[in-house]
Amino acid sequence: MKTSPLTILLTSAALLLNCNPSHAVELTTDDKQFLSGYEKVRSALAADDLNRAQQAAGEMGEAGATLAKSEKLEAARAEFTELSERAIQLGRGQSGYYVVNCPMLKKDWLQASTKVSNPYAGKSMPDCGVIKK
Repeated sequence: MKTSPLTILLTSAALLLNCNPSHAVELTTDDKQFLSGYEKVRSALAADDLNRAQQAAGEMGEAGATLAKSEKLEAARAEFTELSERAIQLGRGQSGYYVVNCPMLKKDWLQASTKVSNPYAGKSMPDCGVIKK
């Protein structure tokens, strides 16, 4: 029996509609704790508050250890890039988390609000960023 091109097309479309690549995986308790700590660090960096960023990173244990030892905002922000990679992976597709991009600095981060609060630029460009879809 020969399968018609229309049947193949409709079958393929049905498979694609049932496959949801943005479907989020359920977060573990450790994942939720990481994202909570990450948000505290992100908020502190957005406010140019190195001391608060160090403290929040220190509370994250091994994941935030290097950032907690940073002596300058620039170094803390560089370390934040690594934390952001993990946070974006965990938060992508999760309700209440938004991936944001700063086109000026070409940096991405995750945040728990639709109001942009840029951790890489801080007070110099606090709302520079676009929420990615």
